[in-house]
Amino acid sequence: MYLEVFAVGILAGMSPGPDFFVVMKNSLGFGYRVGIATALGIALALIVHITYTILGFTLILQQYPSLFIVIQIAGALYLLWLGWNAIRSAPKKGELNTDVDVEQKEKSSLQGFREGFLCNVLNPKAALFFLSIFSQFITADTAGWVQWIYGSEVIAAVGLWFVLLAIIISYPKFRSFYKKYSYWFDRLLGGILIYFAVRIMISAMKA
Repeated sequence: MYLEVFAVGILAGMSPGPDFFVVMKNSLGFGYRVGIATALGIALALIVHITYTILGFTLILQQYPSLFIVIQIAGALYLLWLGWNAIRSAPKKGELNTDVDVEQKEKSSLQGFREGFLCNVLNPKAALFFLSIFSQFITADTAGWVQWIYGSEVIAAVGLWFVLLAIIISYPKFRSFYKKYSYWFDRLLGGILIYFAVRIMISAMKA
């Protein structure tokens, strides 16, 4: 059972979603340190989701749908903000960039961590994801400590996957290719984030 839960966590992390594209964008644009920090931010946000799921907060969301809609809208607005900043990426103008320009465009690990955390913690689908996992592997007889082990497995699986993704994508050859076409990469990834934001908005409106 433990291996099954871990496998589900890995598969969830590998499926394309806002977290995946935020880690990809930060790793390509700013290197493995910022990419790994983004992955760790996502992992910390997963602890939040796991905690309120186990403590029964998901039941509160079910009883008060308006609260869930507020979370959906907040998450969509954050993704829109990330996507909008990405599609505003301007093409580099030859060799005009100075060292000061480069420093201004750098992103700190703390910024990457914050982006990863907010991207995941404001994702309303995370609550549904954990609810679906727990409904498959947990019964009324399942001990509390077993539930926390299951949750920890998912956190470890997703966190390790995104850390590995950040390291691989930060490989110099990937980054050199990205730098040549960063303008289009940023716009593409920004468009994907906006797409997810619009989907969440539509879901909230239907609710």
